[in-house]
Formats: sequence, C-alpha cells, structure tokens
Amino acid sequence: MYKLATLIACISFVTAAPPKIVNGTDAKLGEIPYIVSLRFAGYHNCGGSIVSENHVLTAAHCVDDGKYTIQYGVLEISPGSTNSIDVDTIFKHEEYNPSQNHINDVAILKLASAIPIDNVNVKPVILPSQGETAPDGEWAVLAGWGASKTWGPVMKHLQRVDILVYSPDDCRAAHGNSVDERYHICAGVPEGWKGQCSGDSGGPFVAKGRQVGVVSWSVKPCAIVGYPGVLARVASYHDWIWSKVNA
Repeated sequence: MYKLATLIACISFVTAAPPKIVNGTDAKLGEIPYIVSLRFAGYHNCGGSIVSENHVLTAAHCVDDGKYTIQYGVLEISPGSTNSIDVDTIFKHEEYNPSQNHINDVAILKLASAIPIDNVNVKPVILPSQGETAPDGEWAVLAGWGASKTWGPVMKHLQRVDILVYSPDDCRAAHGNSVDERYHICAGVPEGWKGQCSGDSGGPFVAKGRQVGVVSWSVKPCAIVGYPGVLARVASYHDWIWSKVNA
C-alpha cells in the first residue's frame, strides 16, 4: 500500500521561532535545467535530477508503490502541465535503510518515454566520479519547490539557495552518530535559516558543476541554527547509479 513519502525525514524536533526557513530566491529559466518535480496523483511529492534522457535520480524515501510522473523544464509546477512523463520502473537502492538514518537514500527512476533534452532549459546533471571527495567549505546550489517554512505548503515557483558544503567533522559535530561520511554529506550555513525543507527531498545539491548531494533529511524546524541538512553523498553511488541507467 502506498504511503505518501515523508518528504524530508524528521529525525528530531527542536523548538524555535525562526524569521525565515529556506530563505531562497526565485530561480530563472535555464538556471537549474536538470531539476524535475516528482509527482504522485498529479501533485508535487519530491525533487529529482535528470541523469539521462530516460532516467531521473531521487531519494529512495520519496518512492513507494503507486503511479508517479515527473515534470521537467518548468519553473512553475502545476497538475496540468504538458511537460510530464510517466515513471515506468523504480530502482530503490537495495540497501536503503530508513531505520538507520536513511543510509543509501537514493533511487533511479526509469521513464516511460525520453525527456526532450535541449541542453539549454533541459539537460542532464553532471555526477561526481565514484569516491570523489566533496568540496568541503565551498558554496553550492540547492534547488527545489519545498516549503518555505516547517509544515508549510510547497512553493509553486522553483527556489534556489546558496549554502555551504560542510566537512565530515562539522557534519558529525552537528548530528553525531546520525550521520556517516560514507553515505552522507551536510549542507547549510552557520547562522542557519537557509536550506532544505519538506518537499525538497530527492532534489539536487550542486557544487562546482557536479551534483554532490541528494536531499535526504533534516532536523525540524527546517534549517534551524546548528543543524545543517543531511543529503545522500552522490559520489558513493556513482557506480550504482550507472548500473541502473545502463541496465
């Protein structure tokens, strides 16, 4: 039985009264050409990224039984878009484990038909090589239609925000044993109130032109000070991703 995905798994809840949460800005057409909206029953469920004309990368916790579609090449998401393709096959990572802090939180979606790539407004993302080191301390771009505040509605217009890639030591300092650098990276800003929120799960986090993360989970309230968002470390899954794309 399908259960609507918990769009960003809530590991704990810390009481606070933030002035803003995601604090992003409207993306421009062609600025994030690799992003898609993953949809269930016609409504936005999670984000994803184009890895080939027939395949999308997202988070494993975003998908279950049921009929999904993706919407590509748009800034404004809507139930009636013509830029929509059915998902044919879902490949969840075989060792995805939500009870162990969502390790291996990645999935590949094979589409029923090809995305019309134009290499301007619609094009595949570039992935890091297997085992490539994340660029700690670098600014990177997180994008999605996720909520602008905890428990808020998803955004209609695509948002983007520049945040930092945290080092493994800083990631562990924030989340302790809930993170493992083999599977996770962290992203945010020290002052907080910028980063991922519900509805951004599965979406791309891109540093130096490569997708280094897939949005996985965060402490609530979203982007609270001291708790950067947690993402699946894409460089750990390069070979797995391409094994599914080339299957």
